[in-house]
Amino acid sequence: MTYTQNTLRRVLIVLGAMTLLTAAACRNWKHKSPEERAEWVTKKITKELDLNDSQKQTLAAIKADLLAKHAAEKTEREAQLKQFTELMRKDTIDQAKLTELKKKHQQMRDRAEEQFLAKIVEFHKVLTPEQRNKSADLLQKHMSRFMGEK
Repeated sequence: MTYTQNTLRRVLIVLGAMTLLTAAACRNWKHKSPEERAEWVTKKITKELDLNDSQKQTLAAIKADLLAKHAAEKTEREAQLKQFTELMRKDTIDQAKLTELKKKHQQMRDRAEEQFLAKIVEFHKVLTPEQRNKSADLLQKHMSRFMGEK
């Protein structure tokens, strides 16, 4: 494997581990705020990977930045929901408007995913090789649970 392939593999492993930790935590989160969810995830990552103080600060900064961006997009998400519910209330749905709304929503999701990937890369840089391996092991453990294996 080349350097780029190894780097990409590591980023995907960390991304997967963080995503799985988030997904595992989301089961009973309907009544929790995004801030509460983010706090739970950062505590879990801190504990599982045994982060040092510098790494904890990096993770806290990432959490704060992602939460700020999430809050900033709240108005846009609410506007999209309002437009969609207005379309649903009509006797017939305008396919063109629905498609346009879907495109806007997808663009917003793509922006959020790109921001998240950039934060994964930022976090990956501060991890030790042992922590990267631990995150890969956690990813495999959680993936086997989601795939129905014990």
